[in-house]
Amino acid sequence: MKKKYELLLIDDELANLQKLQRTFMDRYVVHLAQSGEEALDILGRGTIDAVITDQKMPNMTGIEFLEASQREYPNLVRIVLTGYTEVDDLIAAINTGKVHKYITKPWEPEDVRMAVQEALEKMELVRENERLATELKIANERLRTENILLRQEVEEKGHSKEIVYGGPEMENILRLLRRVTSTETTVLIQGETGTGKELIARFIHRASNRCDNIFIPVNCGAIPRELVESEFFGHAKGAFTGAVQEKKGFFEMAQGGTIFLDEIGEAPPELQVKLLRVIQEGEIMPVGYHQPKKVDVRIITSTNRDLKAEVEAGRFRQDLYFRINVFSVTIPPLRERPKDIIPLAEFFLRHFAVKLNRKAGQFREETRQLLLSYSWPGNVRELQNEVERLVLLAEPDKDIGPEFLSDHIRQKPRISQRSDGDLKAAIQHLEDEMIAEAMRKYRNNKSRAARALGISRQSLIEKLRRMNLSPK
Repeated sequence: MKKKYELLLIDDELANLQKLQRTFMDRYVVHLAQSGEEALDILGRGTIDAVITDQKMPNMTGIEFLEASQREYPNLVRIVLTGYTEVDDLIAAINTGKVHKYITKPWEPEDVRMAVQEALEKMELVRENERLATELKIANERLRTENILLRQEVEEKGHSKEIVYGGPEMENILRLLRRVTSTETTVLIQGETGTGKELIARFIHRASNRCDNIFIPVNCGAIPRELVESEFFGHAKGAFTGAVQEKKGFFEMAQGGTIFLDEIGEAPPELQVKLLRVIQEGEIMPVGYHQPKKVDVRIITSTNRDLKAEVEAGRFRQDLYFRINVFSVTIPPLRERPKDIIPLAEFFLRHFAVKLNRKAGQFREETRQLLLSYSWPGNVRELQNEVERLVLLAEPDKDIGPEFLSDHIRQKPRISQRSDGDLKAAIQHLEDEMIAEAMRKYRNNKSRAARALGISRQSLIEKLRRMNLSPK
């Protein structure tokens, strides 16, 4: 059964107050007050839905009372009764007191009853709209989270949850990681693009105490700078133009789970400051909020940059670097773990045969040798894409020959082919390959590449000019 609305009637004249009481007592729960001060006290004790107040009262006028009540009780229905119809009073009542209705004396009981009923009906409509908006916001947040989970499920479907490898490098890394999976330690995963840093982050999450909760991967360099704060930490309704409803950020969505901050080296300075606060205090400050929110999230980060060099160059905060580098692992590039190439290729072969509904054979020995001899600058991701291409091109149920490999893999020049027996040319070709590889490995950092090659920086610059690779 729907509860009766509660009305607060205010008038300094007892006769008017009693008349108002008789008008409403059969339909509503009625409270009486003969001053603004007394009315505020009643408001503090009860659950009032509407107030009807006289305008002209000693000490505190009706409009002054409404202004005072507006701050603490913004959702009240407000009606003013007055014998004064000055325009200034009318404007003040509507603008500052948030008045729903302005009724002049003498008033008819039925008119006042209708005015109250209409105002309460409008109030109910507003409350219902607010309730629906809240439910919609909750539903949207739930849908956003479910979409992330569904995307993860689709990405992982058909993939082994175990990390595929054939050599000792990954085995040693996994053995190290098992020491921290059950802790809350922040982990930094370093390695070139495509080495499988997110796969390692998921391994940590699955082996942790948070494995039953959400894992949210976020690429720090993929979000427009002007949206970074809102996307990571959320915002309040009305915090900025277009913020039509409250929104949770990635950290709130990851509550109780793990957030993976991929390529953290690309995080802009303003995000770095706020990430430091999350790690130190376990707090976020959504846009438009004045009080921080607590979050319980494990943070795993990754980078393909040399963060130490970024700190020295002033592009990455040193205090944040120390916080995220509590436990660090470096994933070697695929060219440095050749024993992983064939196990990975065979895994992808089985996976794409199922995914693409193709009957694939095995790799021929020539194909295996070419896969092993290639340097895979794009690492595991490049190998994965190459095998998918092979599954699409190869004939069903027949072994996969080298003719289906991409040209840059199949026709990779050999020194003997390039040199035609000329020792000087062969040495020159080998030198060029080593320089190009060092520059790629150290992301065009000439000083580090020169040190790795055992030559001076100036000598490297001269060789780059000879190779038509202008130093940057």
